[in-house]
Amino acid sequence: MNMKLIKNTENISKEKITLFCLPFAGGGASAYNQWAKKMQGKVTVCPVQLPGREEQIMEKPYIDMSVMLDDLEEAVRKVVYGPYALWGHSMGGKIAYELEKRLEAAGYTAKCLFISGSRVPSIPEPNPIYHLPDEEFKRELGRFEGTPKEVLENQELLDFFLPMLRADFTMDETYYDKAGIVLHTPIAAFGGEKDGEADESAILEWGKYTDNDFNYRIFPGGHFYLRDCEDEVISEVMRLL
Repeated sequence: MNMKLIKNTENISKEKITLFCLPFAGGGASAYNQWAKKMQGKVTVCPVQLPGREEQIMEKPYIDMSVMLDDLEEAVRKVVYGPYALWGHSMGGKIAYELEKRLEAAGYTAKCLFISGSRVPSIPEPNPIYHLPDEEFKRELGRFEGTPKEVLENQELLDFFLPMLRADFTMDETYYDKAGIVLHTPIAAFGGEKDGEADESAILEWGKYTDNDFNYRIFPGGHFYLRDCEDEVISEVMRLL
């Protein structure tokens, strides 16, 4: 089992809700550093760190969603002692849904499943890029906003991160699930009003994936609206929890 998958587990307690934060393609656990600080004392934020990035940059990244989920489910079940919730942005939304599906099958139920900037699992990726030759793949990365400009504009850096980025996009874009399993956890789905990857109608579709409460909210901005609206997003998460 890969116990390095989840950070901040030492602060998990039965008294507080644990919020497991799943990464977007190419993203690392540090994307949620401010969340951990701003929610401290009320919610324990435990970001998931997939191999191949940040302090695990030299480790081989996952390319298969089900293999990654096997390891992640085992790691979460090992540390979840009390109430928990899941947050996932973009690729992380798909991971969060699949993880909760497995956890509910094992007898757990999240306080809330937060889905951000992600289409429902029954829609295959309409414009995949994972299979493109390196130069085309690099060009297409720009449309997702997630890769820092400093990386996109530096060929050496981009070449260094390419295997991890391609692995994430492979895992993300080859995944889809037409079974449409309905969850028992409430779902809150968020999006950006100018998000070309998951517009408001796509966000609303998540209401079909729960037999519990469904909330949604659209924020100003594009696919990475949560960078500019971080405080508002955190406030909404805290309110719903």
